[in-house]
Amino acid sequence: MEPYLPDILAENLDVIFVGAAPSPAAAAIGHYYAGARNRFWKLLHQSGFTPRLLTAEEDHEALRYGIGLTAIYKSIISTDNSFLPEPGERDREELQAKLIRFSPRVICYNGKDVYRMCHGEDAACWGELDERLGNSLQFVVHSSSGRADRWGEDRLFLYKRLRELID
Repeated sequence: MEPYLPDILAENLDVIFVGAAPSPAAAAIGHYYAGARNRFWKLLHQSGFTPRLLTAEEDHEALRYGIGLTAIYKSIISTDNSFLPEPGERDREELQAKLIRFSPRVICYNGKDVYRMCHGEDAACWGELDERLGNSLQFVVHSSSGRADRWGEDRLFLYKRLRELID
């Protein structure tokens, strides 16, 4: 199947954000984090990753700010990560090989469920993890989905901590 979203990756990035799968809105326009209630672009701006608020249609501009984007499932549309199939070992190995190949300073998982899908186990905590993937630090933030708005202040705090870690 053709992916709804392409990887937006390059070498020497500060951070690669890993999501689960495109929302219907993201798949419809072919751009990351396009849902009306998704806070990803706003969080990037509020935490100092971008000097201005980018739109989903400008997702390729993220590379200019040292940010890459990918997802576990780029060919499956999902409204809720709990409905996604469990990734197989091959899916995990391919994603991890890609992340190791691009070797950003930090790999950031957009939710603990995304970390679990990538590694087959739960993340020990929010924020920076003790384990590296290749040479990259690993970091977990609360999902940017509107469903995770209950984490509002904590979510922004984690994005700011990630920015500080990179600085």
